Amino acid sequence: MSDSTPQSPVTSPSVPIAAGPSGTVTDLDLEDSQAQAAQRRRQRRLFWGMVVIPMLLALVYYVFLADSRYVSQAQVAVRQTNGESSQALPGLAMMLTGTNPTSREETLYLREYIRSQDMLDALNARLDWTAHFAGRWRDPLYWLSRDASAEDQLTFYQRLVNARFDEETGLLNITVEALDPAFAQESLDFILKTSEGFVNELSHRMAREQVRFAEDELAKAHRDYESQRDRILDFQRQNQFLDAGESARNRATIIAELESRLVTAHAELKALKARLSSDAPAVRTKQTEIRALEQQLAVENKRLLSDQGQNNLNVVAAQFRKLEVDGKIAEETYKLAVVALQNARIEASKKIRSLVTVVSPNLPDEALYPRRLYNLFTLMVVLLLVYGITRFIIASIEDHRD
Repeated sequence: MSDSTPQSPVTSPSVPIAAGPSGTVTDLDLEDSQAQAAQRRRQRRLFWGMVVIPMLLALVYYVFLADSRYVSQAQVAVRQTNGESSQALPGLAMMLTGTNPTSREETLYLREYIRSQDMLDALNARLDWTAHFAGRWRDPLYWLSRDASAEDQLTFYQRLVNARFDEETGLLNITVEALDPAFAQESLDFILKTSEGFVNELSHRMAREQVRFAEDELAKAHRDYESQRDRILDFQRQNQFLDAGESARNRATIIAELESRLVTAHAELKALKARLSSDAPAVRTKQTEIRALEQQLAVENKRLLSDQGQNNLNVVAAQFRKLEVDGKIAEETYKLAVVALQNARIEASKKIRSLVTVVSPNLPDEALYPRRLYNLFTLMVVLLLVYGITRFIIASIEDHRD
Protein backbone atom coordinates (compact mmCIF):
# COMPACT_ATOMS: atom_id res chain seq x y z
CA MET A 1 0.00 0.00 0.00
CA SER A 2 1.19 3.50 -0.76
CA ASP A 3 1.37 6.34 1.68
CA SER A 4 -1.49 8.06 -0.12
CA THR A 5 -4.07 5.83 1.55
CA PRO A 6 -6.46 8.01 3.64
CA GLN A 7 -6.30 7.59 7.44
CA SER A 8 -9.12 7.87 10.02
CA PRO A 9 -9.23 11.14 11.89
CA VAL A 10 -8.12 11.00 15.54
CA THR A 11 -10.69 12.33 17.98
CA SER A 12 -9.46 14.01 21.10
CA PRO A 13 -11.08 12.60 24.34
CA SER A 14 -11.61 16.11 25.63
CA VAL A 15 -13.92 17.03 22.80
CA PRO A 16 -17.60 16.16 23.50
CA ILE A 17 -19.23 13.72 21.20
CA ALA A 18 -22.12 15.29 19.34
CA ALA A 19 -25.35 13.44 19.12
CA GLY A 20 -26.11 12.55 15.54
CA PRO A 21 -28.77 10.77 13.66
CA SER A 22 -26.60 7.64 13.66
CA GLY A 23 -27.40 7.04 17.47
CA THR A 24 -24.04 7.97 18.96
CA VAL A 25 -24.10 7.87 22.89
CA THR A 26 -23.73 11.23 24.67
CA ASP A 27 -22.32 12.12 28.13
CA LEU A 28 -25.84 12.92 29.37
CA ASP A 29 -26.96 9.40 28.59
CA LEU A 30 -23.94 8.03 30.44
CA GLU A 31 -24.79 10.10 33.51
CA ASP A 32 -28.40 8.91 33.44
CA SER A 33 -27.33 5.31 33.18
CA GLN A 34 -24.85 5.73 36.02
CA ALA A 35 -27.54 7.39 38.23
CA GLN A 36 -29.98 4.58 37.51
CA ALA A 37 -27.33 2.00 38.34
CA ALA A 38 -26.58 3.77 41.63
CA GLN A 39 -30.29 3.95 42.44
CA ARG A 40 -30.67 0.23 41.78
CA ARG A 41 -27.73 -0.48 44.08
CA ARG A 42 -29.34 1.62 46.83
CA GLN A 43 -32.63 -0.20 46.36
CA ARG A 44 -30.86 -3.55 46.54
CA ARG A 45 -29.05 -2.50 49.73
CA LEU A 46 -32.34 -1.23 51.18
CA PHE A 47 -34.10 -4.47 50.26
CA TRP A 48 -31.37 -6.57 51.79
CA GLY A 49 -31.25 -4.43 54.92
CA MET A 50 -35.01 -4.27 55.47
CA VAL A 51 -36.24 -7.59 54.12
CA VAL A 52 -33.59 -10.20 53.36
CA ILE A 53 -31.37 -9.90 56.42
CA PRO A 54 -34.28 -9.72 58.96
CA MET A 55 -35.88 -12.73 57.24
CA LEU A 56 -32.60 -14.65 57.39
CA LEU A 57 -32.23 -13.82 61.09
CA ALA A 58 -35.83 -14.87 61.76
CA LEU A 59 -35.29 -18.05 59.77
CA VAL A 60 -32.17 -18.89 61.77
CA TYR A 61 -34.02 -18.19 65.03
CA TYR A 62 -37.12 -20.25 64.26
CA VAL A 63 -35.22 -23.16 62.70
CA PHE A 64 -32.22 -23.48 65.00
CA LEU A 65 -32.83 -21.47 68.21
CA ALA A 66 -36.53 -21.30 69.11
CA ASP A 67 -37.58 -23.87 71.73
CA SER A 68 -40.83 -25.74 71.21
CA ARG A 69 -43.43 -24.79 73.81
CA TYR A 70 -46.28 -27.12 74.72
CA VAL A 71 -49.58 -25.68 75.91
CA SER A 72 -51.98 -27.27 78.40
CA GLN A 73 -55.43 -25.71 78.61
CA ALA A 74 -58.37 -25.82 81.03
CA GLN A 75 -61.66 -24.01 81.55
CA VAL A 76 -63.08 -23.36 85.00
CA ALA A 77 -65.90 -21.36 86.59
CA VAL A 78 -66.65 -20.15 90.10
CA ARG A 79 -70.17 -21.20 91.10
CA GLN A 80 -72.27 -19.92 93.98
CA THR A 81 -73.91 -22.67 95.99
CA ASN A 82 -76.00 -20.48 98.28
CA GLY A 83 -79.41 -19.08 97.49
CA GLU A 84 -78.53 -15.40 97.35
CA SER A 85 -77.61 -15.30 93.68
CA SER A 86 -80.43 -17.66 92.71
CA GLN A 87 -83.00 -15.17 93.96
CA ALA A 88 -81.65 -12.56 91.56
CA LEU A 89 -82.58 -14.65 88.51
CA PRO A 90 -86.12 -15.19 87.25
CA GLY A 91 -87.67 -18.50 88.18
CA LEU A 92 -88.02 -19.57 84.55
CA ALA A 93 -84.31 -18.97 83.92
CA MET A 94 -83.40 -21.08 86.93
CA MET A 95 -85.70 -23.86 85.72
CA LEU A 96 -84.17 -23.79 82.25
CA THR A 97 -80.55 -23.69 83.34
CA GLY A 98 -80.85 -25.94 86.37
CA THR A 99 -77.58 -24.53 87.78
CA ASN A 100 -76.51 -21.73 89.98
CA PRO A 101 -75.04 -18.75 88.13
CA THR A 102 -71.36 -18.04 87.96
CA SER A 103 -69.83 -15.51 90.30
CA ARG A 104 -68.19 -12.97 87.99
CA GLU A 105 -66.52 -10.97 90.73
CA GLU A 106 -64.88 -14.02 92.34
CA THR A 107 -63.85 -15.32 88.90
CA LEU A 108 -62.03 -12.06 88.20
CA TYR A 109 -60.38 -12.32 91.63
CA LEU A 110 -59.25 -15.82 90.68
CA ARG A 111 -57.84 -14.57 87.37
CA GLU A 112 -55.65 -12.04 89.14
CA TYR A 113 -54.59 -14.61 91.73
CA ILE A 114 -53.48 -17.08 89.04
CA ARG A 115 -51.20 -14.44 87.51
CA SER A 116 -49.92 -13.18 90.86
CA GLN A 117 -46.66 -13.58 92.74
CA ASP A 118 -48.43 -15.81 95.27
CA MET A 119 -49.20 -18.42 92.62
CA LEU A 120 -45.65 -18.25 91.28
CA ASP A 121 -44.28 -18.78 94.79
CA ALA A 122 -46.56 -21.79 95.24
CA LEU A 123 -45.40 -23.26 91.91
CA ASN A 124 -41.77 -22.74 92.84
CA ALA A 125 -42.28 -24.35 96.21
CA ARG A 126 -44.02 -27.40 94.75
CA LEU A 127 -42.64 -27.86 91.22
CA ASP A 128 -39.61 -25.55 91.13
CA TRP A 129 -41.29 -23.90 88.15
CA THR A 130 -38.67 -21.22 87.50
CA ALA A 131 -35.86 -23.79 87.30
CA HIS A 132 -37.66 -25.43 84.38
CA PHE A 133 -36.85 -22.36 82.25
CA ALA A 134 -33.81 -20.83 83.96
CA GLY A 135 -30.43 -21.15 82.30
CA ARG A 136 -31.71 -22.20 78.85
CA TRP A 137 -29.52 -19.89 76.78
CA ARG A 138 -30.50 -21.37 73.40
CA ASP A 139 -33.70 -19.36 72.93
CA PRO A 140 -32.85 -15.67 73.46
CA LEU A 141 -36.51 -14.55 73.50
CA TYR A 142 -37.49 -17.02 76.23
CA TRP A 143 -34.36 -16.93 78.33
CA LEU A 144 -34.47 -16.51 82.08
CA SER A 145 -31.40 -16.01 84.20
CA ARG A 146 -30.88 -18.26 87.21
CA ASP A 147 -30.26 -15.12 89.28
CA ALA A 148 -33.28 -13.22 87.93
CA SER A 149 -35.08 -10.93 90.34
CA ALA A 150 -38.57 -11.64 91.61
CA GLU A 151 -39.99 -8.98 89.29
CA ASP A 152 -38.29 -10.51 86.23
CA GLN A 153 -39.51 -13.97 87.22
CA LEU A 154 -43.06 -12.69 87.58
CA THR A 155 -42.91 -10.95 84.19
CA PHE A 156 -41.60 -14.16 82.57
CA TYR A 157 -44.27 -16.20 84.37
CA GLN A 158 -47.05 -13.93 83.11
CA ARG A 159 -45.82 -14.43 79.54
CA LEU A 160 -46.31 -18.20 79.80
CA VAL A 161 -49.37 -18.45 82.08
CA ASN A 162 -52.52 -16.72 80.89
CA ALA A 163 -56.06 -16.56 82.27
CA ARG A 164 -58.76 -15.02 80.09
CA PHE A 165 -62.33 -14.43 81.28
CA ASP A 166 -65.09 -15.05 78.74
CA GLU A 167 -67.86 -12.53 79.33
CA GLU A 168 -70.37 -14.55 77.31
CA THR A 169 -69.99 -17.94 79.01
CA GLY A 170 -68.58 -16.81 82.36
CA LEU A 171 -65.71 -19.30 82.02
CA LEU A 172 -62.08 -18.67 82.85
CA ASN A 173 -59.76 -20.05 80.15
CA ILE A 174 -56.35 -20.93 81.60
CA THR A 175 -53.33 -21.80 79.45
CA VAL A 176 -49.87 -22.85 80.63
CA GLU A 177 -46.85 -23.04 78.33
CA ALA A 178 -43.86 -25.24 79.12
CA LEU A 179 -40.93 -26.89 77.39
CA ASP A 180 -42.25 -30.32 78.29
CA PRO A 181 -45.87 -31.51 77.77
CA ALA A 182 -46.02 -33.42 81.05
CA PHE A 183 -44.68 -30.42 82.98
CA ALA A 184 -47.28 -28.14 81.36
CA GLN A 185 -50.11 -30.45 82.44
CA GLU A 186 -48.66 -30.91 85.93
CA SER A 187 -48.31 -27.14 86.36
CA LEU A 188 -51.90 -26.53 85.30
CA ASP A 189 -53.17 -29.29 87.62
CA PHE A 190 -51.40 -27.66 90.53
CA ILE A 191 -52.72 -24.22 89.57
CA LEU A 192 -56.30 -25.55 89.60
CA LYS A 193 -55.86 -27.24 92.99
CA THR A 194 -54.36 -24.11 94.48
CA SER A 195 -57.12 -22.01 92.88
CA GLU A 196 -59.79 -24.21 94.45
CA GLY A 197 -58.23 -23.62 97.85
CA PHE A 198 -58.14 -19.90 97.12
CA VAL A 199 -61.86 -19.86 96.19
CA ASN A 200 -62.79 -21.82 99.33
CA GLU A 201 -60.64 -19.61 101.52
CA LEU A 202 -62.12 -16.49 99.93
CA SER A 203 -65.65 -17.75 100.61
CA HIS A 204 -64.92 -18.78 104.18
CA ARG A 205 -63.02 -15.58 104.83
CA MET A 206 -66.09 -13.58 103.87
CA ALA A 207 -68.25 -15.91 105.97
CA ARG A 208 -65.90 -15.53 108.94
CA GLU A 209 -66.09 -11.76 108.61
CA GLN A 210 -69.87 -11.98 108.66
CA VAL A 211 -69.74 -14.22 111.75
CA ARG A 212 -67.33 -11.82 113.45
CA PHE A 213 -69.60 -8.90 112.62
CA ALA A 214 -72.65 -10.79 113.92
CA GLU A 215 -70.79 -11.66 117.13
CA ASP A 216 -69.84 -8.02 117.67
CA GLU A 217 -73.44 -6.92 117.07
CA LEU A 218 -74.70 -9.60 119.46
CA ALA A 219 -72.29 -8.50 122.19
CA LYS A 220 -73.37 -4.88 121.72
CA ALA A 221 -77.06 -5.84 121.77
CA HIS A 222 -76.53 -7.93 124.90
CA ARG A 223 -74.83 -5.02 126.67
CA ASP A 224 -77.66 -2.67 125.69
CA TYR A 225 -80.27 -5.17 126.83
CA GLU A 226 -78.62 -5.66 130.23
CA SER A 227 -78.21 -1.91 130.62
CA GLN A 228 -81.90 -1.28 129.93
CA ARG A 229 -82.90 -4.09 132.27
CA ASP A 230 -80.78 -2.65 135.10
CA ARG A 231 -82.30 0.77 134.54
CA ILE A 232 -85.82 -0.65 134.85
CA LEU A 233 -84.91 -2.55 138.03
CA ASP A 234 -83.34 0.54 139.57
CA PHE A 235 -86.39 2.61 138.65
CA GLN A 236 -88.75 0.05 140.21
CA ARG A 237 -86.65 -0.11 143.35
CA GLN A 238 -86.48 3.67 143.76
CA ASN A 239 -90.22 4.27 143.18
CA GLN A 240 -91.50 1.12 144.90
CA PHE A 241 -93.52 0.16 141.85
CA LEU A 242 -93.45 -3.09 139.98
CA ASP A 243 -95.38 -1.55 137.10
CA ALA A 244 -95.97 2.18 137.26
CA GLY A 245 -98.40 2.03 134.37
CA GLU A 246 -100.51 -0.60 136.06
CA SER A 247 -100.37 1.39 139.32
CA ALA A 248 -101.55 4.50 137.46
CA ARG A 249 -104.43 2.55 135.94
CA ASN A 250 -105.39 1.21 139.37
CA ARG A 251 -105.20 4.72 140.79
CA ALA A 252 -107.45 5.99 138.01
CA THR A 253 -109.91 3.21 138.84
CA ILE A 254 -109.91 4.27 142.50
CA ILE A 255 -110.51 7.89 141.51
CA ALA A 256 -113.39 6.85 139.28
CA GLU A 257 -114.93 4.89 142.16
CA LEU A 258 -114.50 7.85 144.54
CA GLU A 259 -116.11 10.19 142.04
CA SER A 260 -118.98 7.76 141.61
CA ARG A 261 -119.45 7.46 145.36
CA LEU A 262 -119.24 11.25 145.69
CA VAL A 263 -121.94 11.76 143.10
CA THR A 264 -124.11 9.20 144.86
CA ALA A 265 -123.48 10.85 148.24
CA HIS A 266 -124.50 14.26 146.88
CA ALA A 267 -127.68 12.80 145.52
CA GLU A 268 -128.48 11.14 148.82
CA LEU A 269 -127.74 14.41 150.69
CA LYS A 270 -130.24 16.27 148.54
CA ALA A 271 -132.80 13.60 149.22
CA LEU A 272 -132.22 13.81 152.97
CA LYS A 273 -132.43 17.63 152.96
CA ALA A 274 -135.73 17.37 151.19
CA ARG A 275 -137.15 15.23 153.97
CA LEU A 276 -135.15 16.33 157.04
CA SER A 277 -133.84 19.50 158.54
CA SER A 278 -130.23 20.56 158.16
CA ASP A 279 -129.40 19.67 161.74
CA ALA A 280 -130.65 16.13 161.48
CA PRO A 281 -128.05 13.52 162.38
CA ALA A 282 -128.49 11.72 159.06
CA VAL A 283 -127.83 14.95 157.13
CA ARG A 284 -124.70 15.76 159.14
CA THR A 285 -123.43 12.18 158.67
CA LYS A 286 -123.92 12.37 154.95
CA GLN A 287 -122.18 15.75 154.80
CA THR A 288 -119.25 14.31 156.75
CA GLU A 289 -119.09 11.41 154.31
CA ILE A 290 -119.10 13.79 151.35
CA ARG A 291 -116.27 15.87 152.83
CA ALA A 292 -114.23 12.71 153.39
CA LEU A 293 -114.81 11.58 149.83
CA GLU A 294 -113.84 14.99 148.48
CA GLN A 295 -110.66 15.07 150.54
CA GLN A 296 -109.70 11.55 149.49
CA LEU A 297 -110.46 12.37 145.85
CA ALA A 298 -108.24 15.45 146.03
CA VAL A 299 -105.41 13.41 147.49
CA GLU A 300 -105.73 10.73 144.84
CA ASN A 301 -105.88 13.28 142.03
CA LYS A 302 -102.85 15.02 143.42
CA ARG A 303 -100.93 11.75 143.55
CA LEU A 304 -102.01 10.77 140.05
CA LEU A 305 -101.76 14.06 138.14
CA SER A 306 -99.22 16.84 138.42
CA ASP A 307 -97.63 19.43 136.18
CA GLN A 308 -94.35 19.83 138.06
CA GLY A 309 -93.95 17.10 140.64
CA GLN A 310 -91.53 14.33 139.81
CA ASN A 311 -92.91 11.85 142.31
CA ASN A 312 -96.45 11.90 141.03
CA LEU A 313 -97.81 8.79 139.45
CA ASN A 314 -98.39 10.22 135.99
CA VAL A 315 -94.75 11.38 135.77
CA VAL A 316 -93.51 8.10 137.17
CA ALA A 317 -95.72 6.15 134.75
CA ALA A 318 -94.45 8.18 131.78
CA GLN A 319 -90.86 7.60 132.79
CA PHE A 320 -91.51 3.92 133.33
CA ARG A 321 -93.24 3.66 129.96
CA LYS A 322 -90.19 5.16 128.24
CA LEU A 323 -87.89 2.74 130.03
CA GLU A 324 -90.21 -0.10 129.14
CA VAL A 325 -90.22 0.83 125.43
CA ASP A 326 -86.41 1.14 125.40
CA GLY A 327 -86.17 -2.22 127.11
CA LYS A 328 -88.42 -3.90 124.53
CA ILE A 329 -86.38 -2.39 121.70
CA ALA A 330 -83.19 -3.66 123.28
CA GLU A 331 -84.78 -7.07 123.76
CA GLU A 332 -85.92 -7.29 120.13
CA THR A 333 -82.50 -6.14 118.93
CA TYR A 334 -80.88 -8.82 121.06
CA LYS A 335 -83.19 -11.49 119.62
CA LEU A 336 -82.43 -10.40 116.05
CA ALA A 337 -78.70 -10.42 116.78
CA VAL A 338 -78.94 -13.97 118.10
CA VAL A 339 -80.78 -15.11 114.95
CA ALA A 340 -78.31 -13.28 112.70
CA LEU A 341 -75.37 -14.96 114.42
CA GLN A 342 -76.95 -18.39 114.05
CA ASN A 343 -77.59 -17.78 110.35
CA ALA A 344 -74.04 -16.51 109.82
CA ARG A 345 -72.60 -19.61 111.49
CA ILE A 346 -74.76 -21.85 109.32
CA GLU A 347 -73.63 -20.05 106.18
CA ALA A 348 -70.01 -20.23 107.32
CA SER A 349 -70.26 -24.00 107.64
CA LYS A 350 -71.46 -24.29 104.05
CA LYS A 351 -69.31 -24.32 100.93
CA ILE A 352 -70.63 -21.02 99.61
CA ARG A 353 -68.58 -20.98 96.38
CA SER A 354 -66.83 -23.76 94.55
CA LEU A 355 -64.48 -24.03 91.60
CA VAL A 356 -66.03 -26.09 88.82
CA THR A 357 -63.64 -27.57 86.25
CA VAL A 358 -65.48 -27.55 82.92
CA VAL A 359 -62.49 -28.69 80.81
CA SER A 360 -59.72 -30.61 82.56
CA PRO A 361 -56.03 -29.91 81.84
CA ASN A 362 -54.90 -31.81 78.74
CA LEU A 363 -51.59 -33.48 77.92
CA PRO A 364 -50.47 -31.78 74.68
CA ASP A 365 -49.30 -34.08 71.88
CA GLU A 366 -47.38 -31.51 69.88
CA ALA A 367 -45.87 -28.12 70.43
CA LEU A 368 -48.28 -25.29 69.75
CA TYR A 369 -45.62 -22.57 69.86
CA PRO A 370 -43.76 -21.16 68.15
CA ARG A 371 -45.85 -21.19 64.96
CA ARG A 372 -42.84 -21.03 62.67
CA LEU A 373 -44.41 -20.88 59.21
CA TYR A 374 -47.14 -18.49 60.31
CA ASN A 375 -44.67 -16.18 62.05
CA LEU A 376 -42.23 -16.22 59.13
CA PHE A 377 -44.95 -15.48 56.61
CA THR A 378 -46.37 -12.69 58.78
CA LEU A 379 -42.92 -11.21 59.27
CA MET A 380 -42.25 -11.31 55.52
CA VAL A 381 -45.51 -9.51 54.75
CA VAL A 382 -44.79 -6.85 57.36
CA LEU A 383 -41.21 -6.35 56.13
CA LEU A 384 -42.37 -6.02 52.54
CA LEU A 385 -44.97 -3.45 53.56
CA VAL A 386 -42.37 -1.46 55.49
CA TYR A 387 -39.96 -1.72 52.58
CA GLY A 388 -42.60 -0.50 50.12
CA ILE A 389 -43.56 2.43 52.34
CA THR A 390 -39.88 3.36 52.78
CA ARG A 391 -39.28 3.29 49.02
CA PHE A 392 -42.33 5.45 48.46
CA ILE A 393 -41.10 8.02 50.99
CA ILE A 394 -37.61 8.08 49.49
CA ALA A 395 -39.01 8.49 45.96
CA SER A 396 -41.21 11.36 47.11
CA ILE A 397 -38.25 13.11 48.72
CA GLU A 398 -36.12 12.71 45.54
CA ASP A 399 -38.92 14.03 43.32
CA HIS A 400 -39.29 17.14 45.49
CA ARG A 401 -35.52 17.58 45.48
CA ASP A 402 -35.42 17.55 41.66
